[in-house]
Amino acid sequence: MDKYFYLILLYFFTSCSSTSIKLVDDYYIYSPDDYYTTYYLKCKLSSDQDPVIDSVHVVCWNDSTIIIGRGREKYNWWIIKASSEKLKCCNNDSVIGPVSEHFVKAYMRNAKFNRFVLK
Repeated sequence: MDKYFYLILLYFFTSCSSTSIKLVDDYYIYSPDDYYTTYYLKCKLSSDQDPVIDSVHVVCWNDSTIIIGRGREKYNWWIIKASSEKLKCCNNDSVIGPVSEHFVKAYMRNAKFNRFVLK
């Protein structure tokens, strides 16, 4: 009996793979799908003012800022900055970019960020 229970449990764990990574509030990095062929950032409860950024390779974030690296070109970084203390979907957060990696490094110097590198 235990053998079947563990087999079923293993099946559920392996079949339920995550297709998104939650960053802050309802901002997620989504895996490639029918709409985008690359990883992309989108707010789950998005409005017309919320950004959608595709071709995400690197993401750095904290409660008030998300920084997206889109590739190897010089000016291929985007910064989403909270309009208040914390990022929130549908809150008119500002989008800065494209900017250089040098600008991003200087911007990140005074704050702590989580970092995730995608394929």
